[in-house]
Formats: sequence, C-alpha cells, structure tokens
Amino acid sequence: MTIIQIEGASAVGKTTTSSALALNYDGYHIPEVNTWWKRPEHEYPEWFFERQLDRFRIAQEKCRDHRFVVIDIDLFQPFWYNWAFGFTLFDGQSLDFITDYYRKQLLARKIGFPDKYYLLNINEAELRRRKEGDTTRGRGGFEMHLTFIEPQRHYFEALNSFNPGLVSFIESVSVEDNVKQIVETMPAGNKEHMYSIELFNFMTSWLRENKASDFLRG
Repeated sequence: MTIIQIEGASAVGKTTTSSALALNYDGYHIPEVNTWWKRPEHEYPEWFFERQLDRFRIAQEKCRDHRFVVIDIDLFQPFWYNWAFGFTLFDGQSLDFITDYYRKQLLARKIGFPDKYYLLNINEAELRRRKEGDTTRGRGGFEMHLTFIEPQRHYFEALNSFNPGLVSFIESVSVEDNVKQIVETMPAGNKEHMYSIELFNFMTSWLRENKASDFLRG
C-alpha cells in the first residue's frame, strides 16, 4: 500500500493532478478537509487536527482496494502553515500546542507521514493566470497564500535533506506532465519513516529554529 501527498500553492494544480492521477491509475483521491467536512459553528482548536486523523484512517482503509492513495494537501499542514504566518492565525495556535497534539497521535499510529510528498510549483504570474481562468473556485486568501510559497519550499527541502527521497519537487507545467512524473517516481510503499519520531522531532526542531520571514523573497 502506498500513500502520497501533494502540496503547493493555490492554483498550482494540486486537486486536478490528484484527481487525474487517481482516475487513470487505480488510485483513490482524498480531497482537502473543507471538501468533505463542514466546519462546526463553534469550532474547537483541535477540530481541524482531528480531520487529518480521519483522512489518514481513510487512506489506510482505501489502500486495501486501490494501488495507492493520493492525499490532497499535507496531513501535517498545521505545522508549516501556522509557522509560515508566525503562529498568528487560528487564535495563535502555538508550535507547542500543535506538536503536543500530533506527537500523541503519531505515537498511537493514528497519523503518519506519507511514503512520498510531491511539491508542485510554478511562477507567480502563471498562478495568477490559472486563478483568473478557473471560475469554479473562489480561492479565498489567494494573495495571502502567495507569501508562504518560499517558506514552504524551504521547509520541504529541509525534510528531504533529513530523509532523502521523501519529497519530489515538480514544475507544474501541466496536469498530464505532473501525473507522468508522479507515476514514474511513486514508491512501492516503504513504511520505515511513516511513524518516525526522529523525523517528527527534526521537523518540529527545524520549525522552532527557523523563521518563515527569513525565507521571504524581496
């Protein structure tokens, strides 16, 4: 069983790539949280984290009947997303708060790292063109999300330096090319790092020692 996750900026092609990949190669596509779940009127701090546990559980279940599962947006997104904005969002959820929750779930094997990450990227002008050309989605927060592109890339480069081969970086020229590159490099399902506390500790330490603002362009 193989679980991969696709990440990248808004309008880079995560969802279309994930859908095409699953449709054409006997995979199962798990979309982002907001596609499957409606946020409660009174949302508690752990609600979004719990949906990541749900997505991981579903991924494990669907792997039994499919060649692979592709998860649209990283299960560990709360770490780097909050970090990218200085932990000022969502009532200031701190790195310690997120770490404490996830560590317990990782040790209980209720969440884990994917077999491989694919980070899609394209230049900002093309992202804007794609956003304007897609009338099916509003893409709220698009401008804000442009600012996390460089910090996000450095974060995934750091993960890849610690665990070589964990992340592939793809220039998102077209969905067809994205799919081709992913199929050619998809792992067979090596689970050595799925529940790695060493990888988790590296990730949290790196986020603690580095500021996202240091990686901003300009």
